[in-house]
Amino acid sequence: MTRSGQTHAKSPIKEIALQELRIARTNRMAMLLLAIFAGMMLLSGFIGWTAHRTVTAVYEEILREGATAAPNPFSSQNPLDLMQNTVIYVILIGALLAIILGVHSGLGDRKAGVIDLIFSRPLTKSQYVMGKLLGMQLLMAMIMVFAGLVSWTVVLLVAGKALNFTETLSLAGFLVSAWLFLLPFNCLGLVFGAGARRESSALLMPILAWVFLTFVMPQLGTAEHPVALLNPVAAQPAAQGDFFQINRAALQPLSLTDRFKDLSAILLHLGDGGSSLKLDLLMLGTAGLLGCGAAIYLVKRDSLRGRLYE
Repeated sequence: MTRSGQTHAKSPIKEIALQELRIARTNRMAMLLLAIFAGMMLLSGFIGWTAHRTVTAVYEEILREGATAAPNPFSSQNPLDLMQNTVIYVILIGALLAIILGVHSGLGDRKAGVIDLIFSRPLTKSQYVMGKLLGMQLLMAMIMVFAGLVSWTVVLLVAGKALNFTETLSLAGFLVSAWLFLLPFNCLGLVFGAGARRESSALLMPILAWVFLTFVMPQLGTAEHPVALLNPVAAQPAAQGDFFQINRAALQPLSLTDRFKDLSAILLHLGDGGSSLKLDLLMLGTAGLLGCGAAIYLVKRDSLRGRLYE
């Protein structure tokens, strides 16, 4: 109670966001993917540590025998090279995690049958969707912070020294770009979760969209193998045929995956990325804003109240 005897009314958007954070931990599939994401990062660090240890041992043995005077090959290595696999994990596991969180958010209140109760309060549909988006983005931000702490620790253990201030800023910039990259997938999951008539199709359709954005669209302009499309460092030049060049010119600027890979390569000093940092960041930010706007517009109160078939 306030001194005037009245309570402060909480913002409906804030209430929905806080509720979203509270129920996110009940999503077992999302928590499983988060655990896999963290586990893969730790495994990548272990592999890097093993390779570092093996090469260093061989180098020291050759150095003792006087067969070389060259410096240790790891002495001039960019410590952020260890983050190359994390870019792939964000595209694969992170995007699926964002989709599942979005679908779960859209389905949760429908499955619980509380939509009419929620909208019996002074709450608009736009406020409801914005609250959902805010809650999910706070959760995704916490996941990115957790990923950053794991990555920073992995580099410390593998390289034997902590990242300096500049390298830490580069890592933070990469995590921000990852958060922006995952935002449209969050929105995509929410739209289908709120509008689908069946739970299975609510999950299937955004995953098909993710496959198209991640593999089909980039491949139309490069003809690279699907695995190579995930690597932030280009493995081979793009195909030179007219068909692929036209598609590349038309589709690559719109490819979220390409924009994120190029931006990650620049931020982590894995290469020049073949693009502009400001342009890639602008594209990802624009995609995120458009995704949020589309979610607010496409999620309808009638579809939220519609019957959900198992």
